[in-house]
Amino acid sequence: MLKITKAIIIDPRNAGSSGDMFLSVFLDLFEDKNSLNELVELINKKFKANMSVDPQKINKKSIHSTHLSISIENDIEKKHAKDLMIYCKMVLEELEISDKAKKLAEKMLMTLFEAESKVHGEDIEELHLHETASLDTILDIIGTVLLLERNNALERIFIGLPVNVGSGFVTFSHGKMAVPPPAVLEILKAKEYPFFSDEVDGELLTPTGAAILTNLVTKKLQSLPPVKIDKIGYGAGNKDLENRSNVIRVMSAEFEDDSTKNYLMMLETHLDDVTGELLGGVMKKLYANHALDVSYYSLFMKKNRPAYALRVICDEDNSSELAKIIMQELGTLGVRESRFARYELERRVITREFFIEKKKFKCRFKERILDGKVIGAKPEFDDMITIHEETNIPLVDLENKLINFYNMGDEFCE
Repeated sequence: MLKITKAIIIDPRNAGSSGDMFLSVFLDLFEDKNSLNELVELINKKFKANMSVDPQKINKKSIHSTHLSISIENDIEKKHAKDLMIYCKMVLEELEISDKAKKLAEKMLMTLFEAESKVHGEDIEELHLHETASLDTILDIIGTVLLLERNNALERIFIGLPVNVGSGFVTFSHGKMAVPPPAVLEILKAKEYPFFSDEVDGELLTPTGAAILTNLVTKKLQSLPPVKIDKIGYGAGNKDLENRSNVIRVMSAEFEDDSTKNYLMMLETHLDDVTGELLGGVMKKLYANHALDVSYYSLFMKKNRPAYALRVICDEDNSSELAKIIMQELGTLGVRESRFARYELERRVITREFFIEKKKFKCRFKERILDGKVIGAKPEFDDMITIHEETNIPLVDLENKLINFYNMGDEFCE
């Protein structure tokens, strides 16, 4: 069923993201300085921080964007994670904001703590923070959530594209570390968020930026479906990068959401030097690494050589890893990749109980659902085999009998 779905598309492929870049980009998108000023006044009232923010329109390598300067004269002195969470909750309690928004802000902060806890091997209760133990972390996280809440965006789908983390090394409180730094890497790993590095030397994704990004995004894509853009926002970071604009881009968009359509990836390669045994073994490994469907069929290649075509269907997030497995295991020099749409019925598994020859059996049925209505069901083959082995009813007759039991309804279930 087609419906128009509103989405926020986050595109951090150019220059990654940070907490202040998220604030800047949503200020640019929504033009809502009043909500941010309200938050700053509350933080100053609670903590006597003398915080000030100055959003300005600037050009970053000719991209007109919003840049937010943040100044704090009296920052918090306690540097433990538990204290920062207390401060965050104190601010959230004073704001007119929904419970959903409060939970999202707390979840973002907890994502930071969990990553730092894992990196340092310390319980969160005892965790001492460094760079993120500041009121600007609270401003970045709560400010982002507040702008989305006040502009009715939290109910939208958030689509996220892969994030650029930068490359090289960065020096901070723990010394020199490779990019992405440990806390950022832990967040990306925990949230299974796709990332990459290119020629930019330095850190592009900060821990706060990673925590906001990975908790906002509800759908991760390598590329976009057809969309209609109604507004674009650009948020600028502090650095001036040599060969690109240091901005994150966010788009307010609409797209036709077909509940039966799903976008997938197809991998394919032709093989003239492998055996059926090898293909069978690789099929098992591909399924173990999240392939949705694996098939191969015979064909003739150059010089009339008999060969196989291997085809793998998978989600976008898994296509790269599965292509590597194909090349490593089968020795092929290349794998073709294409993106396609597949119409899919909603599926649901239910269990029914009934008697056959005075014996009680359970059988799972896979229901097919279209537009909210069940249009058919089929018994699980493994359950059918179990019943067949105990009753000796031929499988073709047993399948018809089980479908009849299913169609009789719940009054025949115990």
